[in-house]
Amino acid sequence: MSINNVTKPVDFFGFELGADRKIAKWDKMVEYFYKLEDEVNSILVEDMGPSTEGNPFLAVYITSEENLKNLEQLRQVNQQITDPRGLSQDEIKALIDQGKVIIVQSMSLHASEIGGTQMAPQLAYELVTSNKEEDLKILDNVIFIMVPCFNPDGQLMIANWYEEWLGTEYEGCSMPWLYHKYAGHDNNRDAFALNLIESDYMAKIVFRDWKPHAFQDHHHMGSYGARYFIAPYCDPVRPYADPLIWRELSWYGAHMAYKLEEEGVTGVLNNAQFPGWGHFGFHWITNHHNIAGMLTESANANLASPKYIDATQLIGSNDKGFPAYQEQTNFPNPWPGGWWRLGDIVNQQKISAWALLDVAAKNKEMILKNAYNKALRQTVRGEKDKEYAYLIAPDQHDRLTMLKLVDLLLAQGIEIHQATDKFTVGKKEYQEGTYVVFLAQPKMGVIKHLLGEVSYKDNFYTERIDGSLMAYDSLADTLAEYMGVDVKPAKQIFEGSFKLVDEVPIPEVNIDDSNTYLISSEYNDSFLVVNLMLTLNKSVKRITSSFYYEGKLYPQGSFIIEAAKDDIENICTEIGLEALAINANELADVKVESAEKNKIGVYQRYWGGNADEG
Repeated sequence: MSINNVTKPVDFFGFELGADRKIAKWDKMVEYFYKLEDEVNSILVEDMGPSTEGNPFLAVYITSEENLKNLEQLRQVNQQITDPRGLSQDEIKALIDQGKVIIVQSMSLHASEIGGTQMAPQLAYELVTSNKEEDLKILDNVIFIMVPCFNPDGQLMIANWYEEWLGTEYEGCSMPWLYHKYAGHDNNRDAFALNLIESDYMAKIVFRDWKPHAFQDHHHMGSYGARYFIAPYCDPVRPYADPLIWRELSWYGAHMAYKLEEEGVTGVLNNAQFPGWGHFGFHWITNHHNIAGMLTESANANLASPKYIDATQLIGSNDKGFPAYQEQTNFPNPWPGGWWRLGDIVNQQKISAWALLDVAAKNKEMILKNAYNKALRQTVRGEKDKEYAYLIAPDQHDRLTMLKLVDLLLAQGIEIHQATDKFTVGKKEYQEGTYVVFLAQPKMGVIKHLLGEVSYKDNFYTERIDGSLMAYDSLADTLAEYMGVDVKPAKQIFEGSFKLVDEVPIPEVNIDDSNTYLISSEYNDSFLVVNLMLTLNKSVKRITSSFYYEGKLYPQGSFIIEAAKDDIENICTEIGLEALAINANELADVKVESAEKNKIGVYQRYWGGNADEG
């Protein structure tokens, strides 16, 4: 089909994306991306699966037709560049010659921050229909993976809410309930724990399948400061990222700032307000995966309704990098105030999204070479680290949760080994089956944060100008500690027989036939089974003191469930939880109390609640 016949967004949606008082809905956007895929040969739409509430979660690949034909081969090339262990310099040079820059950008993770998703179809259209030299270079040298909506459920909620109150005195007000069923605004903080299905999809793209060279996440912020924040972050920074990462953020950010300024966009801020030590959401954790992880933050309008802001209302951020709303090197062109519109947000996000692709396309060889350098340097750094490796013994108090931790580490793309025989570290012997996470691998930086102990600094960089602590909202993301799994740093070199772990098998359990089952309370998953049994109106009792049964200690609070084998077998075998068939008379002398299904009251406050409400 001729480029002239490619459907324009304005014709498909019936309005310019970003227009006042208009929000395109996700279901129509899904239709539009598939329509583009049918009309041009430089776009591929992948439905990764249903969102939490059953809406399509899309990854949209934009690159040349030739690149799309060789997509899997190019992915494999990048896998080798980003983990070059065992490759010669000649092999690396050949891979760099073949490879493409991989850029991932995601939009509107926070569904009320609507600009990114409204911008995405327009950016896609312009990239696939342009004949400009710089755009053709992007298609040739870059594989752009766009996630046009990180939170499809919330996008539909917000659009419907806005439409409901359009034309009333409440037009543009905040929706009072969560825009993600379980996490609300805190879906942004799930990149390290991967509780949500949307996080799983993104982890698959970013941590395992593609390992991009840069990742950018488009957000909104408050209305009364800078109009737009872009990379780099300000101090302090988290330790253990490769130093090239922080240089890349400055470099990418400088090009975006330059292009924004070139286009006359005012009020652009960088190197302030958002520190390099933030929570491990996707745009922060990626830096420790050797991926330049960036954030953009647009000043909010009233959803799609214009917002008037007087010049006297504009303020800095109580931040050493932005102490007052005034001209400075990282904020050279202050916005003077006036009407602020969704169209302004769409425009600035589109320019910066394109600029990131532009600088990548113009510097392919350097970016790929430094992807190799980061991976190699981090591997060497891990080999020399005083911790050397982290050991996860199988004899944990909750073995199932320990296995979940290992599975989460694999989901991060972290390399894990398992001992095939006993081995010794210092004077301690570890048994066969122990999981070992060696730091001599490209992802050593993220490993140190998820499994190790990292202390937040107390110095000039961690205080604002008023003396308060400067931390975005999370000082640590020690996954093992949060899950209650005992992980030991080796703190010395050791030897042994180890195999690579590809997946974590669910423990096999055999459920014997009975009408009564004993389940230990030491497992978190016991409570999943118990709540399911209570929902099925089965009798559940709790043991009031610990006791031994058939040589195993059952702690206080363990459960006796009266249920048929068919009722309990499916769930227990699915999660690998042991349910011991017993004769109820054998425990006649054990003191128990009835377990009832609790009722929980949740207070839903206006615009809040987050995980508590979810």
